[in-house]
Amino acid sequence: MEDENIKVVLVEDDPFWQENISTYIEKEANDIEVISIVDSKEKVLEVVEKERQIDVVLMDINLTEANLDGIEIIEMLSKQEIKTIALTSINEEEVIIDSFESGAINYINKSSIYDIIAAIRQAVEGRNQIHSDAVGALLGKMREEKKLRRLTDSEKEVYKLEKKGYSKKDIAERLYKTFDTIKKHSKSWRRKLNV
Repeated sequence: MEDENIKVVLVEDDPFWQENISTYIEKEANDIEVISIVDSKEKVLEVVEKERQIDVVLMDINLTEANLDGIEIIEMLSKQEIKTIALTSINEEEVIIDSFESGAINYINKSSIYDIIAAIRQAVEGRNQIHSDAVGALLGKMREEKKLRRLTDSEKEVYKLEKKGYSKKDIAERLYKTFDTIKKHSKSWRRKLNV
């Protein structure tokens, strides 16, 4: 008879979290098996190529080798239809949104370790219940998108770059437009969004 256990790969570069997460899963869930713990992009891709069955990948977003390289891996895995849960200590809205846009099916902060088992089971059953760690960012993004529908494409470009902290001069250079045009778009989006 085939092994019915849920097969999980943990991608984590910190030995403390490697130990804590894998031990917690194996102690608390006899139907979930951590089949591999890896700490880099290259090793994840090796495991994915080698393993016949991977049900869920728990993906640390910020592996030490490169900043936010976990998001890139999520995108690669999602193209292969491998379910990935972002597991991180980063709370920034932009990183949460990027994770989902890259194909993560959930986002859990490492401090919510006790919710990992339920999230793994939900992923395997196809019930993607977004964890509360990510809900605020997703709702914020939806509200922002609704507001942005009022803007022209040019105003949106300026709005997004200004939100990232670029000056009007930098935006003009990046978009190959005059400073006055950028100033006009900036004034226009602020008026439309009552800023």
